[in-house]
Amino acid sequence: MTTPPETDLTHALTGGNRILPMRTDEVDALVRAAQGHGRRVIIAKLDGPADKADIIDTLARAFDMPRWFGRNWDALYDCLTDLSWLPADGYVLILTGASPDAANAPILTDLLTDCCDHWQAEGVPFHVLTDGVVGANTA
Repeated sequence: MTTPPETDLTHALTGGNRILPMRTDEVDALVRAAQGHGRRVIIAKLDGPADKADIIDTLARAFDMPRWFGRNWDALYDCLTDLSWLPADGYVLILTGASPDAANAPILTDLLTDCCDHWQAEGVPFHVLTDGVVGANTA
């Protein structure tokens, strides 16, 4: 198994919003770089195979979701495209250990991609970096 190349931190934080792969040993450097770019960093740690409830609960805790958060995919999307309770000039979600089950991996990937697209249209940086199986791309 080959080790993925080091993440280009500058491109990852200044390029278009998207999901990017990262190595676990890069988390500290990514946090420092993101904070240096004035981004709010959110770290969500999943522990191995995750079902829908695990994913939603982990992201709800990481983003300190409001009490009205509905704990379903639609509510997660609504909150991640609002973030009014978590004001910032930009966001970096570092998702470690992401190993959603087969039914939820494409849903999570699509949801996070849609969030990236939403914030891109608003002119707000929203980058997702993951060491897991969530669909990352380098485009």
